[in-house]
Amino acid sequence: MHANSALDVPARLEALGVTAGLGHEAVRAQVLAGLRAVVHLQRGRDGRRRVAQIGVLQAVGDGLGCPAALALDPAGRLRPGPAADELERLLYRRGS
Repeated sequence: MHANSALDVPARLEALGVTAGLGHEAVRAQVLAGLRAVVHLQRGRDGRRRVAQIGVLQAVGDGLGCPAALALDPAGRLRPGPAADELERLLYRRGS
């Protein structure tokens, strides 16, 4: 899917689901049942794609959100974001 950041992915998924005739609640349920993380790639000047951000899909109110678990800092290093603990829990199945 094309999106400018991991934060944009929920809106894209909701638009696709609504276009297919699903209600917002059904889209949210389907997305959260099948997807938990988003890996956003950016193309570098050399043409290679690199991980720029990893987000965790979450229910937010009656919609979807995708806060960053890891994101590139200005120096090009991946740094933890607000969803870092949730990504770790998903990867290692802690608390589930």
